[in-house]
Amino acid sequence: MPDDVRMRRGEFLTKGAAVVGAAVAAPLVGAAGAHAAAERALAGVGRGELGLVGLDHVGITVPDINQAIEWFEDVLGAVAPLTFGPLPAGPFVASVVDVAETASIDQITMLRIGHSANIELFRYTAPDGQRHDMPKNSDWSGHHVAFYVTDIDTAVEYMVEKGVRKMPAGPFTLTQGPAAGQTIQYFQTPWGGYIEFISYPDGMAYQVPSVKPLWSPKLNGTEPVVTNVPGLLGIDHIGLTVPSIDVAAAWLEQKLGFINPLTFGPFSDPTGDFMTQLVDVHPRAVVQEIRMLRGGNGPNIELFQYTSPDQDQSFRRNSDWGGHHIAFYVQRIDKGVEYLQTKAQSKLFGPVTLTDGPAAGQSINYFHDPFGADVELISYPHGMAYEATAPIPLWNPRDNHP
Repeated sequence: MPDDVRMRRGEFLTKGAAVVGAAVAAPLVGAAGAHAAAERALAGVGRGELGLVGLDHVGITVPDINQAIEWFEDVLGAVAPLTFGPLPAGPFVASVVDVAETASIDQITMLRIGHSANIELFRYTAPDGQRHDMPKNSDWSGHHVAFYVTDIDTAVEYMVEKGVRKMPAGPFTLTQGPAAGQTIQYFQTPWGGYIEFISYPDGMAYQVPSVKPLWSPKLNGTEPVVTNVPGLLGIDHIGLTVPSIDVAAAWLEQKLGFINPLTFGPFSDPTGDFMTQLVDVHPRAVVQEIRMLRGGNGPNIELFQYTSPDQDQSFRRNSDWGGHHIAFYVQRIDKGVEYLQTKAQSKLFGPVTLTDGPAAGQSINYFHDPFGADVELISYPHGMAYEATAPIPLWNPRDNHP
């Protein structure tokens, strides 16, 4: 990487965003056709034939599901209205979620935090092999969940008081480039996962009239609900580290109809430990590029491409600790699956409709993507059985505002 894009500690976030991001954003400013193109991307073939509404949940396999549930409830104020399983090992589970035939799903619990997409926690037993190390943000299976907060200083102070591990370098505000205006702070969970707080009370620099913006939980209201964190509104985006950002972004755009209004980076610290202090990666790790993409209404997908001396370049199975997937709500599961299969040719067994238990009413189908985090289509047009007795239901992506 040229010396002029290697950021010193104090310049890392204030100057780095301008390098690639400004070049990407500049042609959009004042371009008469850009807004129309973005509208077509959101309302055209991808959304129309697929029936994509938006992100429904992110699924994460954790070492101790009870620990994770209690942490999300105690620290973030989550509610857990839906628990189901077990699903025994065998050909059925293996074909639906691509795990070994000896792997069983012991429990699935879905959490709601705020008024945005949900979190789905999995506990697997996999006697023929299960990774028990959690991925770093720089690994190909690296991922994080980012929550929007209205006052990041107050929210961070709350997390510190709760004893959550805070990355030392933060909160940090981007002041230049297309992502200028956002402030971020990373935290690590007790089991080694990562969450982020993000805030952009006045928007970001890329938001010019010719650009269709990313979705924000602010569109669902600015009053915090179903949370203990001051000013937490809900999930803003899911961050995924991928082997090739070009391949991953193209797949989301071409198969799911996403748009890519924001690109920025690269970031590095060639002599210090700022990368470690900010996102808990090797000091010589380099974020080559970040792209944020929007599909329908609901949390965005943030793609990272890293290089790092200790980068793990393997993918995790859904049964591994740190295994994860992203699930999108579609209006009609049969048409959505048929459409995505014609585009992707990577469908696993399904669609599968649950007819018994608290999750009855949902239909799902997993697809392999080329970047290591399976994509799931989900639909529950008449709701799910648990809703009959749940005081607070999961967030429904059909309630998201555009």
